[in-house]
Amino acid sequence: MNDEGFQKTEYGFWGGMIVLSVLACLLGMIGFKANSLSLVAAAAQSAAGACLLADAGNRIRSMSVQLAGTSMGGLDKQLSVGSILLIVLIFVIGAELGILSIKSVFNPTEFNSTIMTLANLVFLLLAKEAMFQFLRRLGKQAGTEEFIANARRRRSDIYSSIVVVAGVVLSMLAHAAGSTVYSYVDALTGLIVAFLIGKIAYSLIGKSVSTTAVKILHEEETADFVQTVQKIHGVITVDDLNAREHGHYVVINVTISVNPRLSVWEGHEVSKKIKQQLMKQYHHVTHVFTHVNPYDAGYPYKQQADVEASELPAVLH
Repeated sequence: MNDEGFQKTEYGFWGGMIVLSVLACLLGMIGFKANSLSLVAAAAQSAAGACLLADAGNRIRSMSVQLAGTSMGGLDKQLSVGSILLIVLIFVIGAELGILSIKSVFNPTEFNSTIMTLANLVFLLLAKEAMFQFLRRLGKQAGTEEFIANARRRRSDIYSSIVVVAGVVLSMLAHAAGSTVYSYVDALTGLIVAFLIGKIAYSLIGKSVSTTAVKILHEEETADFVQTVQKIHGVITVDDLNAREHGHYVVINVTISVNPRLSVWEGHEVSKKIKQQLMKQYHHVTHVFTHVNPYDAGYPYKQQADVEASELPAVLH
């Protein structure tokens, strides 16, 4: 994924966070007005989803900076603290919903949900689904693993939505029949959604720990990269190649030697072909930084000192 892909990904996550925040507010207002814990649970789920997307946006920003080889400095600490705060916030949302659900069993309130309430719930859930579909399409274009992981977590959100709709419908039916069972159905709905929210927060703990982990690839692991670069026309020697792995992505720093008679533009074209070939052949390679030096036959390859500059590759195809 290139810099533009990272930018689109980050914008997509922040846009989704805003949408989920608005939906959480609307669902919360409708839920408290109707005294429906199921609707409050839907609002809590949307709020947790907004925190989830905010955390993903932070990790995307961290990843783009690290893969670009830029020093994170104080930004790394800020992102780590931000991720921890978001995880804590999600845990608090789930815990508060669970406590509210338990209290509702012992202190039931008057149920005020109507068909219009159910219609509003379905409309808002469909709006959330439309947002997820937009993120999924954007994720395919950007090719980022974060969207794939978000698609997996979306299943949990779908399950929560099904539970909430079922809870509202069953509560309305029980209330219409004059039964007090609706309060237990409402409470059970809240507890299930609270559990799913807690599960989301727990899954984020491992993510936040591994976000800044960077693995330096050994020489045997970069041998294929070196061979690929050596086959590119215009490259005389590969003086150095370093690769580091960040999660599912790899960034490469390579130093090559070219014919000293090449112009600056021709050297740039060689560098450009190296980047294109590596990113095309190895899809997990996201960034390639190439340093071009004029070839010196005397060092470190003294045995080739008799090679004339006119015999070296000078024309790009």
